[in-house]
Amino acid sequence: MQDALFQYLILNKQISLPGIGIIQLQKKSSELDFGNKVFTAPVYNFCIDSENETPSKKLFSWLAGRLHITDWDAIRMVNDFAFDLKNKISDGKAIWEQVGTLRRDDKGNIILDSSIIQLDSEMVVPAEKVLRVKAEHTVRVGEMEKTSAEMEEYFTEAAEKKDYGWVIAIIITVLSVMFVGWYLSENGVNPGSAGNQSHINNK
Repeated sequence: MQDALFQYLILNKQISLPGIGIIQLQKKSSELDFGNKVFTAPVYNFCIDSENETPSKKLFSWLAGRLHITDWDAIRMVNDFAFDLKNKISDGKAIWEQVGTLRRDDKGNIILDSSIIQLDSEMVVPAEKVLRVKAEHTVRVGEMEKTSAEMEEYFTEAAEKKDYGWVIAIIITVLSVMFVGWYLSENGVNPGSAGNQSHINNK
């Protein structure tokens, strides 16, 4: 009976037992173990909520199908199981294998010291970064498909074709300033030095 109810709990993430409460399955997500370079597997534990104690009809129907019994027998078996747990809790504690230990706290509330479950289907995953050196792949450029190597060559050629027009403009500007400076040093700095210095002879 315990195994069948445990299977129902795992499949449906919760089970309600009369006089006990709702036992729920909780998942703790995987975490990055940076030192070992792995993602840990998710783990599961159980918690209890003693406010709602009414079992669902789904539980009885599933149990009847699983054990090949009538719904009335399933109801009786669930009630007997819950009653037995409650008596054991009253005596001190009740151990439900694979789920945990049920007991009462100082205030009389039922608490669950949960077992930890790790499913075989969820394993540790390596977290090492894969570096692919010179790995070629196809990329779409406009209407064409090119390899990553072709695109790398294209961008390399584009980087090599530099425009040196600005260098020529700077050289011309520097030469022009030097020429103006030389001219003014030869002819003086006055308004007349900028004009024509040749004399016209009047006959």
